[in-house]
Amino acid sequence: MDSPSPNEEPKLPPQVSLKLEPFVHQVGGHSSMLCLDEATVGKPLLVREKAFYENLPEILVPFTAQYRGTIQVTCNEDAGGYLTLTTFPPAGYIAYEGTMPVKHRIKWHHGICIDIECVETSSDEDIFEDDTSMTPVSSSPCVEHSIERRPSHSHNPWILHCHRGHIAKMLGLDVDAIHSQQSHSPCHFENLPSFEFLLLENLTWRRKRPCVLDVKMGTRQYGDDAPESKRRSQSLKVENSTSGSLGIRLCGMQVFQVSTNKYLCRNKYYGRSLTDDGLRRSLAQFFHNGERLRTDIFQPLLDRLNRLLAVINQLDCYRLFTSSLLIIYDGLDGQPSEIDVRIIDFAHATQRDMTAESQTYTGPDDGFIFGLKSLIELIEELSKKE
Repeated sequence: MDSPSPNEEPKLPPQVSLKLEPFVHQVGGHSSMLCLDEATVGKPLLVREKAFYENLPEILVPFTAQYRGTIQVTCNEDAGGYLTLTTFPPAGYIAYEGTMPVKHRIKWHHGICIDIECVETSSDEDIFEDDTSMTPVSSSPCVEHSIERRPSHSHNPWILHCHRGHIAKMLGLDVDAIHSQQSHSPCHFENLPSFEFLLLENLTWRRKRPCVLDVKMGTRQYGDDAPESKRRSQSLKVENSTSGSLGIRLCGMQVFQVSTNKYLCRNKYYGRSLTDDGLRRSLAQFFHNGERLRTDIFQPLLDRLNRLLAVINQLDCYRLFTSSLLIIYDGLDGQPSEIDVRIIDFAHATQRDMTAESQTYTGPDDGFIFGLKSLIELIEELSKKE
């Protein structure tokens, strides 16, 4: 048998299972994001989102994460409360830079609280600080942190919120039912239930200290299939936030501070509380590394945002309801100033003939365009001040 060439990465045998771990740079959303390897993340599969990725218009592809298929994920708990998340790789899967060593593990406490621990001490331990000025996101109802303490984590603290409910579901647990219990038995199944996940490009890959901003786009934050109660509640959030005035709302961010060697993190509850001026100040903070404003980023960012605006203007009948824009750059001094802009979250996006029940729209997505123009104007204001 011929040996693989030096430049050819080995394919894993299909029967070899892989362990997944939490994606530590998730700043927003509510899905349980997992890492398959350094360059690939998974999120719980939604049929509508899968269909949207599989039918992306060619001009939108450079502004989305690459779609890499699906996997089935199982979750089991050992006697110590630690969870193992496993999958079998899809056909033809090639591990990017080899199989990824597990750096973090998930643990339940009393069947209610969730923690994410570093497997071993490293330079990445406890470098994320919750800088949210609203009620901080804690790992559980039984743990409270004062804002002044600014608790440190080995991961963005928002992911604790995302993982708790979904992993409980994977384990077959009723979170509401066990909320008042002090303990529960570890979950072992003869036939473990599995959940399907979408595989997507990890947009933070290759960045030493990824700074990530999640901006909810548009003035409508519900899908065509939303019940009336959902439409009312989401419309109220838009009316009472910058989504209504600017078409954009901060849903989460992490920015690396070279002055402290730590990330400052903000979540969606903070973003909901912002006025227009507050959003301006938060954008300025996102581009500040604790010592200086990253002025080198503004023009490349504006160029990419304007290219995206031109693309959205060409998309007839598409509506990106509830989608977000991710802005990513490397916060470590000495690293390239390359900046990335991608649209994520297509659970409620729609296009012509997507499903028989889908409503058909005409023209480009005016709500998304309004938000994108507002973001461009805010970045231009910030660049001119400097």
